[in-house]
Amino acid sequence: MISDPLMPESKKYAKSNEKVINPEQCLEKLSKILPEIDKTKLLAELKSNKSFVWVKRDLLPKEQEAILNLAMPGYVGRDLVGLAGLERSYDKFLTNSDSDLAQPDQLKKPLELSIDVRLQYILNEEMNRTSEEFRAIGAVGIIVNPNNGEILAMVSKPDFNPHYPSSAKPEELFNMASLGIYEMGSVFKTLTMAVGFDTDAIAMNDAYDISYMKVGSFNIKDYHPRHGWHSVPEIFLHSSNIGVSQIMLEIGKSDFKKYLKKLGLLDQLKIELPERGTPLFPPDKRWSDLTSVVMSYGYGISISPLHFIQAVLPVVNGGTLYDLTLIKRQDERLAGTRIFSEKTSKQMSELFRFVVKEGTGRRADVKGYLVGGKTGTAEKLTADGHGKRRYLKNSRMSSFLGLLPASNPQYVIFIMFDEPKGTKESFGFATAGWTAAPTVGRVLERMVSLYGIEPVEKGEEL
Repeated sequence: MISDPLMPESKKYAKSNEKVINPEQCLEKLSKILPEIDKTKLLAELKSNKSFVWVKRDLLPKEQEAILNLAMPGYVGRDLVGLAGLERSYDKFLTNSDSDLAQPDQLKKPLELSIDVRLQYILNEEMNRTSEEFRAIGAVGIIVNPNNGEILAMVSKPDFNPHYPSSAKPEELFNMASLGIYEMGSVFKTLTMAVGFDTDAIAMNDAYDISYMKVGSFNIKDYHPRHGWHSVPEIFLHSSNIGVSQIMLEIGKSDFKKYLKKLGLLDQLKIELPERGTPLFPPDKRWSDLTSVVMSYGYGISISPLHFIQAVLPVVNGGTLYDLTLIKRQDERLAGTRIFSEKTSKQMSELFRFVVKEGTGRRADVKGYLVGGKTGTAEKLTADGHGKRRYLKNSRMSSFLGLLPASNPQYVIFIMFDEPKGTKESFGFATAGWTAAPTVGRVLERMVSLYGIEPVEKGEEL
């Protein structure tokens, strides 16, 4: 038997005494393809009463093809069936067995991915660096072209060596980007602010008192409490839960929910991956003003990182939502869905730049370029031994959403770290400003060199 380490154990063997009719002839053919095999030993085993015999494990592709072409009974190789990811979704296409392909010229057509392996390497390397420094237990990173939805790079940590999939641990096989669903925390305020502008619930020069807020019996609190009146840009800059909650009440729960639906945040993602998480959110009968307020700053709704970055696309690209894809779209005429106005998108670009220039995203800035972004730090929810759920202040997800250039985004990047720990150099902090933001900055700095992106003119700003 020629082994396939990905096959179930029941399929890894051939019954030699039932199917190998002429051992000598079979051995002669096999030895020409696998000259290193012990012919004497193998012949003895083929003639024995053994039900199963190993011939060689882990064939090279050319060896596999040659043996399959022999068409000998009793011998099987790798089954070539995709087990996960794109290989599973496009298995019939890649093996020319897709009955939906009506045109002959579609057969044997290569499947061109949108992934840039150079960018994938950069993203992976910089995420590894931060994960090791802050001892994160996991991480996810995604880079997308906001103008067509192509995913240029996608990394999920911990990962495994694809050459040895059988040795991967369960947590290494889990795709955080598409299958994991999380409360996003403050990066979600990006969507709330965009809805506020688009519904005319707020204007750039509006101001709110963020000293104190209570909805029913629930106190809304800020991570860094501030007092007095603050403008809409200042609320976004300081990531005020109280300010965003007031904006949410101006929008109204009905309109807010409609936008979440249009942005695809209440449904499973449409993407070429079988591993897809389903969003979690309250049912209609429990969707109250308080529910919407909590959602407005990133709690009470759990989505995948791919859900989030797809919803961000119309916020930054002029207002059009495109489905994310891992397949190249260079020849397609895209027909996206209009979600936001161009004015809303322009206003949000100004806020993104403000956060990087003046706020918690400063460590993501790249000298000579207009980087925009938003930090997010979400406490993780857990259940104690009695089933009571609570948030852990020292167990968090730290994330950063970045765009380049902020004036006309061509690249959107989202990086999130799972349970990073503070260091001496970070003064014990492991929030997004210390972890995800600088990681995004390093990735963008290498990207401008990779793609030859010209810096902005001196003095140019939004």
